[in-house]
Amino acid sequence: MLLEKLLKEFNVHENLFSTEESRVFDQYFEQIQVPRNTFLVQEGEIEKYSYFIFKGIARCWTLNHKGEEQVFWFCKEGTFSMSNISFTLQQKSTFTVQTVVDSSIYRIDKEKTEQLYTALPNVKNVFGDLTAQLLNRLLQRNIDLIKYSPEQYYLQMIHEYGITLNYIPLKDIASYLGITPQALSRIRKRIF
Repeated sequence: MLLEKLLKEFNVHENLFSTEESRVFDQYFEQIQVPRNTFLVQEGEIEKYSYFIFKGIARCWTLNHKGEEQVFWFCKEGTFSMSNISFTLQQKSTFTVQTVVDSSIYRIDKEKTEQLYTALPNVKNVFGDLTAQLLNRLLQRNIDLIKYSPEQYYLQMIHEYGITLNYIPLKDIASYLGITPQALSRIRKRIF
């Protein structure tokens, strides 16, 4: 069930919702199979859906001052994509969200979201808490980039992403770390 997977990712007690409420939650989402390299939202678009990554991974990126893609976040299994910012605020996205691998994704539009909040009012409160946790993760990423060397941060990524990291292209990992692919290769040689 979607809700259980989401709550587990954010270490929220699963007993907040009954099995029936979890089943109702799932009914508001449409499951889609998304091939790798598919854009969920592109910079400048207003997101029409909120996407839940059930299986797979997506990357969030923008062009840096040199006109090169700069990855700043990975949306992993059990989380909503970062395009939720555009979706929630109904403002143009300031970045692109693109699948890294073939993915199983659930999506919900604005109308269904409002219906979900009516059917399960507690969901809106829980989502507020989850959003705060996500913002904390983003803040922690910024702090970690300051505190740790790319090698230390890469080791943290190995711990956080586990085997999923093997499916992310090395150029994207290097971009996320703010280093060149060659520098990442040197780090990997030292570690492995």
